[in-house]
Amino acid sequence: MRRFVILTPMLILILASCLETGVSNPPLEVRFQLLNSGGEPTTVFQEGEDILFDYSIVNLMDETVTWYFDSLFNYKEMFTVYKIEAPKPEMPEGGVVNTGPPQTPQIQRDARLGRIIPAEGEMRVLMSWLGDRENTYMFDNWQINYHGREPL
Repeated sequence: MRRFVILTPMLILILASCLETGVSNPPLEVRFQLLNSGGEPTTVFQEGEDILFDYSIVNLMDETVTWYFDSLFNYKEMFTVYKIEAPKPEMPEGGVVNTGPPQTPQIQRDARLGRIIPAEGEMRVLMSWLGDRENTYMFDNWQINYHGREPL
């Protein structure tokens, strides 16, 4: 009986919270897309063509928002590419092989605890698989180090 008494208020609370409509328009939107070297969204690339990774956190509100994260922001796994390998002698079953990210991973040290995303603004990361600096952007002008990737 005691378990029922404890669970009943919790159940009522959970059900009541499900009835709330919540936020009609989310305050933030996360966008990710692949772009060709012309900056056009696509998922099909020619062999050897550069691939641009475009990631944004967009503030849809008319007031600033702070994005909080660890001050040792480490983006080493960001945009890691995997390749499907056909069966071969050293891998009889075939499999998925980690090709790596376009950038040389490094830790960015920063004393701030978060980033301000301006009203109706965005925080954007744009990286090129082939290391094209013209098609590279990192929020707060953080440095991206490329390491001479081969075309996919």
